[in-house]
Amino acid sequence: MKIPFHKSILPKSWDAIIPESVNSGWLTTGPQVTAFEKKLSEYLNAEHVVAVNSCTAALHLGLIAKDFGPGDKFIVPTYTFVASVEVGEWLGMEPILVDCETDGFGLDLNQVEDILNKDQTVKAIIPVHYAGKSLDMKRVFELADKYGFFVLEDAAHALESESNVGKVGNTAHATAFSFYANKNITTGGEGGALATNDPDSAEKVRKLSLHGITKDGWKRYSTGGKWEYDVSELGYKYNMPDVSASIGLWQLDRVDEWRKRRIDIVKQYLAGLKDTAGLNLPEFVGNDGHAWHLFIVQVKPNQWRLSRNELIEKINEVGIGVAVHFKPVHMLSYYQKNYGYKEDQFPRAKSLFETVITLPLFPGLLDNEVEY
Repeated sequence: MKIPFHKSILPKSWDAIIPESVNSGWLTTGPQVTAFEKKLSEYLNAEHVVAVNSCTAALHLGLIAKDFGPGDKFIVPTYTFVASVEVGEWLGMEPILVDCETDGFGLDLNQVEDILNKDQTVKAIIPVHYAGKSLDMKRVFELADKYGFFVLEDAAHALESESNVGKVGNTAHATAFSFYANKNITTGGEGGALATNDPDSAEKVRKLSLHGITKDGWKRYSTGGKWEYDVSELGYKYNMPDVSASIGLWQLDRVDEWRKRRIDIVKQYLAGLKDTAGLNLPEFVGNDGHAWHLFIVQVKPNQWRLSRNELIEKINEVGIGVAVHFKPVHMLSYYQKNYGYKEDQFPRAKSLFETVITLPLFPGLLDNEVEY
C-alpha cells in the first residue's frame, strides 16, 4: 500500500468550478477573485480580504502596508517556516527570534514580554498558529496595546482556527493565510490572502499586490471599462488569477466538512497509537478551535533502537509518506552565517525538531489507510 503525505481533493469535472467568465478566456484577476475574497471574508468574519498568490506575499504586503523598513525590529518564532522571517528581512527589518513555549510548539510569550521590557523599539510581531493550534491571542493583543506594536498573524496552518479572542483573521491588525497545495484548502497549488479590519491597510495591500496600479485589468479591459490608469506607489506582482480563485471557491464550500474528517482521522490516530510507549501524542481537547492542519508525533529519546531519521526511513520503506515541520530558522546555514546563531541557542525548538514526525492528515485519507 502506498499512502502519500498529502493529496488534494479536486472535482471530477472541471465544469463544476470553471465559471462563464473563465471559459470566456479571462484567466487573470477578475470577478472570481472578487467572489472568493467576499466568501472568505464572510467565513473569517473579517471586514476586508485581499487574495494574493501566496501566504508569503500576504505577509510581505502586510508589513509593507505599515511602512516598516530598515532598522525596524520584529519578533518571530524560530520554530516556523523560513518565510515568516524572510518577509521582514526583505524590507531591511531586523528579526528577533524567540524559542517555543515550555509545553508546546507556539511562541513563548514570556520570552516575548521579557524582550519588550528590555527593548521597546520593537515595531511588529509575527505569531505563528503552528499546525492549526492558535496562540494565546488575548495576551498577544494585550502586549500589543501595552507596547504599541503591530501584530501580523501567520495563519498558514490555521484557516479554520479560533483563538481565545475569536476567529483567527478577524482583527484590526492583519492575518495571512496560505492556500498552498498541502493546506486545508488550496487555490490550485499556490495562493494566499491577507485579512484585516483596517480599510487603509486593505486598500494599500490591494494596490501593491499588482504593481501599485490604481485600476486592475478587469476594470481596464472588460466591456465598458476604461483603459486609463496610474501607478502611485512601487508595487509587486502578487495578484491571484481567476482560475485559482475558482478552485478556491469550490474548496471553501467544503472546508468545514473536510475539517470534520481530519478530526475523525486524528481520533483514529490517537486511539491506535495510545499504547505506543515511545511516542508523545498531541492532545485532543474537543471544541478548542484547533484547525488540525498537521498531526505531529514526538519520538521519545532513548526509547527506540532507531534514531528519528532512521524511523522516518523505515516508515517510507513501507510506503507511507511523512514529513518534518520544521527545521528551526536559527539552525539554517544562512541565519547562522549572517546572524551568528548557534544550534543550541533555542533549546526547546531544537529538541522538538529532533523528535517530531508529521503523519498524513488529509480528508481523502481512508480509514484502512489510517489503520495501516
